[in-house]
Amino acid sequence: ISTKMPPKDVSTLSRAAIKLFLNSFDTVLCDCDGVVWNLLNPIVGVKETLQTLRECGKKVHFVTNNSALGTKGIHDSLLEYDRQLQPTDVITPAQTIIKYLKEFNFNKEIYILGTSSMKEDFQDAGFKLAKTKQQQTADSMEVLQEFLVDDESVGAVVCDYDIHLSNLKMIRCAVFLRRPDVLFILGATDKKLFVGNKLALPGPHFYQAALAEVTGRTPMAFGKPSPNLHNYITRALNIKDPSRVLFVGDSIASDIRFGSACGFQTLLVFSGLAKLSDLKKIKNEQDTPNYYLDSFGDLCEIIKSRLEM
Repeated sequence: ISTKMPPKDVSTLSRAAIKLFLNSFDTVLCDCDGVVWNLLNPIVGVKETLQTLRECGKKVHFVTNNSALGTKGIHDSLLEYDRQLQPTDVITPAQTIIKYLKEFNFNKEIYILGTSSMKEDFQDAGFKLAKTKQQQTADSMEVLQEFLVDDESVGAVVCDYDIHLSNLKMIRCAVFLRRPDVLFILGATDKKLFVGNKLALPGPHFYQAALAEVTGRTPMAFGKPSPNLHNYITRALNIKDPSRVLFVGDSIASDIRFGSACGFQTLLVFSGLAKLSDLKKIKNEQDTPNYYLDSFGDLCEIIKSRLEM
């Protein structure tokens, strides 16, 4: 029996209901891709919405599965929308992994499938990265043999989105992961990455799943919707009452499912992955948002018009 209320359209809420809505949370956790921007192109009104929420006394933080730009890159991009934003207000899978590794003084080399900006996050945190072998153009057994040689100094394989992914890199990962003491760690686990909100590209899930199947290893995930990220956020932001947190996202599978599992209130927006028609296809409570809205950028005007700010 479902106990969760059907999702409410924020744009239709009365003045009294908007007041109740605003009074029900102190902290806003906001996704970036599809909520704040699409391909770093600003979504109209989001800057004003963030400013209005700050004026209403809300704390605002950003939680993204996108480690590709690096923490500094994401923070710098978000400063265009929110001048008060601190680097610690941006949470990525890379930061969660770094915190985890530091907790037990991990000191071996890390092999990363990811962007150069993401790798910089690990280097800035003091970790040594395994050198990536030069990609070869010749199709020869000698080339393959070179990639099959293990390197005992590698103690962890981190898989995130790698724009230069190759079969040889996958082979390197599989070679390292044959050793059971090598950590198998996942950042973002998305099945689809969207260019704008139209063109879907294959996400890191598929090569992560292939590595898990080939090696027989069970990886640890650190992006949305993983419990590891939940634990990190709770501690990093000192969240005492999760029901006083509003999580804003554009993905049912990662954002709404994650927010619900954490005990947060959830707001689904249709400026990225999800569409209004998707609400009818939801089959379980964990994927059901508390609220929905065409765009996070619309919230500013709704608040100001209802409360006559």
